[in-house]
Amino acid sequence: MKMKICNKDELRLFEDTLEQCRSSVLVLTPEGNQYDLKNPMEKYLGIASLIGNEDPELFASNREDEMKLFTYLEKIA
Repeated sequence: MKMKICNKDELRLFEDTLEQCRSSVLVLTPEGNQYDLKNPMEKYLGIASLIGNEDPELFASNREDEMKLFTYLEKIA
């Protein structure tokens, strides 16, 4: 799923959603960079790509986590 964070309220809600996820949530940038948002070392690089002008894709390795992310997207739409 493609997504972009546009303001601090969306960021706060995304971080809350991310905390609820049990497994890896990956951001893949058009340049081929991959960040695991559940990894503290990679989290802020991944979030920066979601805020920036890139067109990143988001992947969840767990179906339940994927549904949580879809719910987040519906809330910000």
